[in-house]
Amino acid sequence: MKNHKSLLLTLLMLVSLGLSSCLHIVEEVTFHNKGNGSYKMNLDMGEMKGMMDMLKGMETDSTAVAEGEEAEAPAEEDNSMAQMGTEISGVATTLKTIQGITNVVEINDTTNFQFGYSFDFNSVETLNKALKVINKEKYDSKVEEVYKFNGKSFERLAQGDMGEEIKKALAEGEDEEGGEESMEMVKMFFADMSYKQVYHFPDRQVKKSSNGLSELSDDNHTLTITLKPFDEEQMKSKASVSTEVKLK
Repeated sequence: MKNHKSLLLTLLMLVSLGLSSCLHIVEEVTFHNKGNGSYKMNLDMGEMKGMMDMLKGMETDSTAVAEGEEAEAPAEEDNSMAQMGTEISGVATTLKTIQGITNVVEINDTTNFQFGYSFDFNSVETLNKALKVINKEKYDSKVEEVYKFNGKSFERLAQGDMGEEIKKALAEGEDEEGGEESMEMVKMFFADMSYKQVYHFPDRQVKKSSNGLSELSDDNHTLTITLKPFDEEQMKSKASVSTEVKLK
């Protein structure tokens, strides 16, 4: 990206003033007694888009002033975050080819920067198969099993952690640009990034969850775990998506 270094410096200045950008990931799964259910992954980059638009405007103005020209709208640039979001939502095409996966919907809202997909599955085995394909296709990550469910108990394994995959992608991108300093800036910029897992058990109630970040709904039918991948405290405690849940 042209003048990318100056953009990063401006970004660092804004972060030091207390401005940050938020990336919110919500993974929502419903499990019925028979093992069928629905899955939805939503990547919300709305707040980030506003910040990036502001930074582009500042970069354009500063460049124009330096060159003694009037500020002009920036030329079309490769927006890596938007591209990443589009690629994530684009997985819907592959999902439609998996037997047992139905009602596939692609979420690709480029105006509000909302990306993702949703689908229904006929068994936990089918859901795991779909997630295996997604992780291989989009992250080149080998994932064999993400969920276990038998009606009386539920387990979310540590594999297929969307937050960690995006965190890794951001880290790799910034390592190429500016090494350690750039990575520290990413940590500040995405300090409020959240990765929320929401599990619905309409036919059961949650009795106990092994994950300390677990929150239950008033009726105990919904379990929510919220991670912040770049939060210092959660990084120190090695917070994880994994949990074992007893149902009743």
